[in-house]
Amino acid sequence: MNAHRLTLAVALTAFGTSCFAANEPTAAQAAAMPSGTQQWVAYLADFTRNGDMLADPKKFLAALSVVTEPQFMFDATKSMMDPNLYMQSTASMMDPRAYGNFAKAMDPAVIAAWTTALMDPQFLTATQTVVADPNKLMRWVMAPLDPKVLALAANALNPNVYLRWISAPLDPRVANMATAPVNPNWYGGWLGGMTNPQSYGPTVAPLLGAPYGMPSIPMIPFPFTMPQQAR
Repeated sequence: MNAHRLTLAVALTAFGTSCFAANEPTAAQAAAMPSGTQQWVAYLADFTRNGDMLADPKKFLAALSVVTEPQFMFDATKSMMDPNLYMQSTASMMDPRAYGNFAKAMDPAVIAAWTTALMDPQFLTATQTVVADPNKLMRWVMAPLDPKVLALAANALNPNVYLRWISAPLDPRVANMATAPVNPNWYGGWLGGMTNPQSYGPTVAPLLGAPYGMPSIPMIPFPFTMPQQAR
């Protein structure tokens, strides 16, 4: 993990800060970013939040650094054996906040930032540093010998894994998602999300009448709630 953090630090240093000084994340935004591979799995499966990495080249670089690690593969594979991940991910896709998650990524300011990044040799160098790190490549070579691979294979043979999948349709969260489309408030929530200025980025939001960065005010009540993260 220390080697991974060192690689990411080197990449971000190589990337520089001059082109994106205006888009520096606040302390609250930095604290919201995942700090471990398990949190990254949950973050990438959450369609109300994972668009953040598409709206900021630096966050994308941080995500790329994590998902190209063998440890992420181990944790993601283990999580995919649990139906909780699919229920949480599906619920997040049905959540009206999912619209704003990706609407912000399509803001002209974000597109301009990505255009600048893709033409910046420092960004390309940072990406190459993350992907072609010799230590990371060595970790991938040694991954088949990691005891975690055997643990994943043993978990695939665990009857309890299949029992959880068999009992998944009886979970109240599944019924909640299945009945959401027949709830008029669900459509109202999506319409409210589309008309809410806070669903858009720093260029579009002011045009709709609300300064970007103000606290989000729900325009239409929406009772549908996402499943809680399994502990």
